[in-house]
Amino acid sequence: MKKLSLIVLIAIFGITFMQAQTNVKFGLTGGLLNSNTDIDISVLGFDVANIDAINVTGFNIGAFADIEMSEKFHIQPELTYGSAGKLAFIYLPVMMKYYVADKINIQAGPQLSFSTNLKDIKDGLKDIDDILGTEVNLDKAFNSTGVDLVFGAGYDINEKFFVQARYGLELTNRYDGPVSNSLSVRANTFTIGVGYSFN
Repeated sequence: MKKLSLIVLIAIFGITFMQAQTNVKFGLTGGLLNSNTDIDISVLGFDVANIDAINVTGFNIGAFADIEMSEKFHIQPELTYGSAGKLAFIYLPVMMKYYVADKINIQAGPQLSFSTNLKDIKDGLKDIDDILGTEVNLDKAFNSTGVDLVFGAGYDINEKFFVQARYGLELTNRYDGPVSNSLSVRANTFTIGVGYSFN
């Protein structure tokens, strides 16, 4: 799954750059990041508990390429780093941008997220692990790679600056322990920030 996701994103990058007939802009982005981690517990396929385990705010910063496929349709791949509390991720989104009006766009696309620090989530699971009696090594019970679906909107202030807001819905289960069929951990994100284009 991880290798397939990476291959798909690399293919999208390649096709996008080959097909781009017009402008490609490069720049930087940065802003606020809110990470909200939910822990879901189910028994025999029925949800029995939904715990809003972690809600922390931090920052994200990164680089982007805005590829103009047509006047209204752009593709914007990015590489960003996000940190909130004791959580840290590297994000690789490929956003499809459609201009619904002059300077206003809506966005959607897939995103790979690579965890570099999940301490807050692991700490939140310790009590659950004690109750279940699974004695899991939490350092080894997590997937370091996740796949998200991201939605958002943006506004071009001028040719150089823009603002955007996005919500990332994690599709994969970060927990990979012995009760992964009954326990799921997903870190959804909300970001709001500004971008600057060099050209």
